[in-house]
Amino acid sequence: MKTTILLLLTIVILTTCKQKVEPISAPIYAIEKQFQPFMISFLKEAAERNIKIDTTNLIIKLNNQLKIDKCGTCTYSTKNKNSQKTVEIYTNSLTCWSVATFNAKEALIFHELGHCLLGRIDHKNDTFTDGSPKSIMVANNQELYSPCVYVIDDNPAACNKTIRRKYYIDELFNPATPKPDWAN
Repeated sequence: MKTTILLLLTIVILTTCKQKVEPISAPIYAIEKQFQPFMISFLKEAAERNIKIDTTNLIIKLNNQLKIDKCGTCTYSTKNKNSQKTVEIYTNSLTCWSVATFNAKEALIFHELGHCLLGRIDHKNDTFTDGSPKSIMVANNQELYSPCVYVIDDNPAACNKTIRRKYYIDELFNPATPKPDWAN
């Protein structure tokens, strides 16, 4: 009788105390339409430098939440290289996406993809002697290679930074890129 009760109790314990197994979620690739041209450009730039980019687990989306101190974020797990990577671009009406130039938007998306897809976790805030950031991975500066918005004097070329684009893209994919001539 004791063995029968013990056997029944064991069966009940084994059948009712199953370990909860969390379902494995499938990776998501979702790029909102307005960000697709920038994603295509990023992948093209990577391919020109023979760098393969895995976008399997990538989401890029607009976030209407007001963020005073940032225009974009990238979230992912540094412990799992296959984790979901999410870039959120904020629409702050005064400084971010909704008022940015095309080049500033590209720099912002490329900066966040640098975090998410290239593993460039930290910001690089050092500058050249002329005051220009040394990296596209600088915090809070998306006007790295934009044309002038307001020309103050009669020399529009003096503030046009579009020639800097190649250096910043090269440096994004290779942090050891040499100092450009324009930074002297």
